[in-house]
Amino acid sequence: MPDFCAAYGCSNHRSLETRTRGITFHVFPKTGERRQWEVALRRDGFVSSGRTLLCSEHFRSEDFDRTGQTVRLKDGVVPTIFNFPAHLQRVCVSLANKNS
Repeated sequence: MPDFCAAYGCSNHRSLETRTRGITFHVFPKTGERRQWEVALRRDGFVSSGRTLLCSEHFRSEDFDRTGQTVRLKDGVVPTIFNFPAHLQRVCVSLANKNS
């Protein structure tokens, strides 16, 4: 069964091409941050399974432990890099005073 990234609009799947590009795939945590990962995807009613994956393009470079042969995510990291369509974007309101 092919392994695909679960992020909205991401078309990465485990293949020789993605491996050559340095893209790694990571299973959702079994405990702890699992719910935070699910919420970060912004997919209504999404519940991850034991095989749900996210690719490395949704994590910051400092989120990885690359000291061994296997690329691993550091404990406690949550995916933060997504390319959401306009209806899923979060609006940030600035409260800064224009006269400052």
